[in-house]
Amino acid sequence: MWKFNVLVTMAHKGRYGHLLGELAHYGEFHKTGFHGVALGQVDDVELFCEAICQKRSEQCIAFQDVSRVVPLERVFTFEVDDFLAKLCMALRPWIARLAECRFHVRLERRGLKGQIISPDIEQALDAYILDELIDLGHSATIDFDDPDAVIAIETIGDRCGVGLITRALNDRFDFVRVD
Repeated sequence: MWKFNVLVTMAHKGRYGHLLGELAHYGEFHKTGFHGVALGQVDDVELFCEAICQKRSEQCIAFQDVSRVVPLERVFTFEVDDFLAKLCMALRPWIARLAECRFHVRLERRGLKGQIISPDIEQALDAYILDELIDLGHSATIDFDDPDAVIAIETIGDRCGVGLITRALNDRFDFVRVD
């Protein structure tokens, strides 16, 4: 499995080939088995997002096919039976960062329909994080309307990427989002 640290989705009725051509200047990007979804490896995700903003400001048609960019800091393969356990391990380093924050977990599942139920996984991870924070003497709040952070989980078949999208990152780059 090749490495990836960003997932890019195409805007409605976008031009997939054109999008991949634009992205190729910034890293290694590959089509997935899902239309309009590309996985990529860039040297610096923040600089990549800045480049998209810069190109859009210089040329109104630049990157018009980009709908979303999701930074992914942890990537792994999984079996359905070990998916939740692997997610908990991937999230463990971020738990302290979520102390006293408003957050929620969002899972975008592609593939494995009926085997991975997104709301069940999201709720289990919300509970896991809250329990871990209590053990550390902290708290947090699940908030879908105005979160300080969103834990983004993106699956493509048996590959999973996990990222932490903070309010600051989302405010800076309007295309960095999960919803």
